[in-house]
Amino acid sequence: MPHPLYEVCSCCGAVHEVPPVTVGNEAACVRCSTRLLDPRRPVDATPAFATALAALILYPLAVSLPILSLQRFGQQTEASIWSGSVGLLAKGELFVGAVVLLCSVVLPILKLLSLLLLTGLGPRLARHQRVRTLHLIELTGRWGMLDVLLIAVLVAWLKLGDLVRVTPGPGALAFTVCVLLSLAASAQFDARAIWHEREA
Repeated sequence: MPHPLYEVCSCCGAVHEVPPVTVGNEAACVRCSTRLLDPRRPVDATPAFATALAALILYPLAVSLPILSLQRFGQQTEASIWSGSVGLLAKGELFVGAVVLLCSVVLPILKLLSLLLLTGLGPRLARHQRVRTLHLIELTGRWGMLDVLLIAVLVAWLKLGDLVRVTPGPGALAFTVCVLLSLAASAQFDARAIWHEREA
């Protein structure tokens, strides 16, 4: 006799024993009527893998192209995320430079590589490796947008006077697209895909 399969409602958290769902029908939560996914049906990780790969390919352009242009007293300076963070470190601004470098370069790459690892290999990895990689994705996702707030504060501070003009560069568009692709990959990623064991 097959073991019963359970599914947790994504809306209210209720746990259900899901019977086999026939074609054309769907299981729903008895508490809030949210559609329940069939735990017997394998989850396709291909969309999340493709989106994360696209974000990773675009990422070098996002950090190397000028993200903003500063014009002050007739002098124009362009800065990318990479040159800005390295420049801050070189000038002794260790805390701000480390925050920008960590949140703009290191953590996003770790998140995208972890997504590619889980969606590409998935059940081929040992269980403890899957758990650690999943925890790494959750950790990096919490801190990956901190630099956006920092840049917004810096731009607002620079524009307090009329002597400074800040305009976005081509890196801003690349960075925005890269962030959107990363968010889309996270939204498409279903952690259940990594727990479907291969048949012996």
